[in-house]
Amino acid sequence: MTVDLSVSGPVVEFSAPIDRGAAGLARDFVRKTLADLGYAGDHSDVVLVVSELVSNALRHTTTIPVIRLAGDVHRLRIEVADGSPVLPRLSATVGGWGMQLISRLTNAWGAVPDRGGKVVWCEMSAEALPGTL
Repeated sequence: MTVDLSVSGPVVEFSAPIDRGAAGLARDFVRKTLADLGYAGDHSDVVLVVSELVSNALRHTTTIPVIRLAGDVHRLRIEVADGSPVLPRLSATVGGWGMQLISRLTNAWGAVPDRGGKVVWCEMSAEALPGTL
């Protein structure tokens, strides 16, 4: 597991099924987990980020994406693991705006190889991002 231990709070994990309902189930999982964590940030932004990461995993791999959330009222770490070793990159091509969106909505993001696949992670905080209201 690659959860950043500097983020306090419990680690919660969910395996999204490989079907059309996966993104919706992931969104439901995220909403419930954010409420349980008491996260004070924008829940809709977190839901959008996780939905995009899960959609990317389903679009580009044939493995079950695994979502991990860790955090508390102020800070959140999101991880989505899948079985593809291909790391995401920022792209401004047709169909390639997802990571641009994630880059704008999160404080930081990245991807690391993990057991033959990868983990795409991002961190968000309840405070406003620099340069936003």
